[in-house]
Amino acid sequence: MSEKTLRACIYTLVAVGALYLVVTLARGDGGGTRSVDSGLADALEEIAAGPHADFTIEGPEETIRLELDAGAWTVNGFEADSSAVERLIRAVEEVEVSGIAGTNPANHARFGLTADSAWTFTAGEAPPILLGKNGTRFRTAYARLPDADPVSLVEGDLRSAAARPLVDWRDKMVLRADTSAVVRIAVTHAGGTEVYQRQDSSWAVGGADAEAATVRGILQELASLRASGFAPEGAEMPEAADRSVVATDADGNELASLAMAGQEGNFWLKSAASPYIFEIPIFRANRLAPGAPEEE
Repeated sequence: MSEKTLRACIYTLVAVGALYLVVTLARGDGGGTRSVDSGLADALEEIAAGPHADFTIEGPEETIRLELDAGAWTVNGFEADSSAVERLIRAVEEVEVSGIAGTNPANHARFGLTADSAWTFTAGEAPPILLGKNGTRFRTAYARLPDADPVSLVEGDLRSAAARPLVDWRDKMVLRADTSAVVRIAVTHAGGTEVYQRQDSSWAVGGADAEAATVRGILQELASLRASGFAPEGAEMPEAADRSVVATDADGNELASLAMAGQEGNFWLKSAASPYIFEIPIFRANRLAPGAPEEE
């Protein structure tokens, strides 16, 4: 290799190294010297230490109150989705403060950390935390203490797990029926009532063999029926349902009783086993009540 070529290679390596250093410093990695808001880190450590028995999450439009009572979680007085609560607890246990992203309060709006844009997260008696926008990297978000100017980047799922509307916290499970015990399913719709009866190894309806796919669809829905949402507060089911499904066992015991009322774009659904009015999409209503007239 000539001296000229060697010199060019050295210059290239130096340039690449300098560029890497600039990019690293711009990202704030700084070889492990990046400053950290110790107050925020201490607050998150206190939250992670627990006990985890109540959380308050105040968003721009609503306040979420999660409480543990007798081993069960509620959210604003409703049954809470246990998987959503478990995700939140896991997030508070794993969150870490990466470093300070800004110190100028004039930039709080850019990070989503003003009083009218942030989510205020409080766990028990621990200090509240303000959660802002998602960060530029996956599973990161901006956060700060309410009375502090520094904005920090935090690593983990805390922002996504906490900043959710009430409907995403509520338990949407309508029912779980033991479909192996179901021997009779009465489906009522505008066209009348069809009764599906279990035979030795098949199902019959109206004196003929029922389509296996149709019965399988009904049973799959009854085995684990989960709603997409809830009817508006104060809503009431009409006295006469548009569709209904009643499943019974060999002794005539009711294993599922569902009433459905058509709405614009979905169906309201009421189960005899729940005090709530749920929402399900049209295709789910059609699986539960096969043979119903086509939607207009």
